Amino acid sequence: MQIGSSTSALPITPAQKSGNNLPPNTPVTGNMQPEKPFIRELAESFDPKNMSYKESMELANALMKAGEGDLSSAFLPPPLLKVNSDGSVSDMRGTPEGEAKMNAKFNMFDVLEARIDFNKSMNMPTKLLEDSYSFLEKIQVARNTPSINEYT
Repeated sequence: MQIGSSTSALPITPAQKSGNNLPPNTPVTGNMQPEKPFIRELAESFDPKNMSYKESMELANALMKAGEGDLSSAFLPPPLLKVNSDGSVSDMRGTPEGEAKMNAKFNMFDVLEARIDFNKSMNMPTKLLEDSYSFLEKIQVARNTPSINEYT
């Protein structure tokens, strides 16, 4: 006959936490504002219907930093190369002519539509360009709708 109890394994459960779980030295302020959504931030910085290649480059850089490398490639401006009369090629970056091209305004929707049509006519993929167009539409909607701030 055995006297005593058998030992059994009990499952380990984490302690239930409630209340304020901030680290002890974290300052808490009463007017914490959430960061602006990425699309809202972009919508405030440029207009897709009236943008320059400089703004297009800034958009591509912002998308790259946000981890959207594929999407950013659709917004990279074309290279600023000039074919000279002797057939040589020169870089126009930093020249007055190059700066004029980078500052020229255009409608990015029209550019993407033309690129999509061209790719379709050549039986090339259009998925990335269509995704970029959709992204621009979201930016345009964010531009045309007021920002909602639930903390004010």
